[in-house]
Amino acid sequence: MDTIEMLEAIGCDAALRYASTVELNGVLERAHATKALRAAAENGDARYLDQEFGGRKMFQPQSIQTFFERG
Repeated sequence: MDTIEMLEAIGCDAALRYASTVELNGVLERAHATKALRAAAENGDARYLDQEFGGRKMFQPQSIQTFFERG
C-alpha cells in the first residue's frame, strides 16, 4: 500500500481511526509505512507528510453553504 491508501484505510476503519498512538504505530510498522507517515501518526502532526508528497501544499477543499437572505 502507498501512503494515500494507508490514510484511506485508517479513515475507513474506526478501530484504526481511534487507536492509540502506540497501536497505530504498530500497525503502520507491520504494514511497512513510510517514515513520514509513522512520524505524522506518532506526533499527531500532518506536516511530516509534506516530505512524503514532495513539499507540495495540499489544501483541503472548502465547501460553504450559505443562503441568500433578504434584508
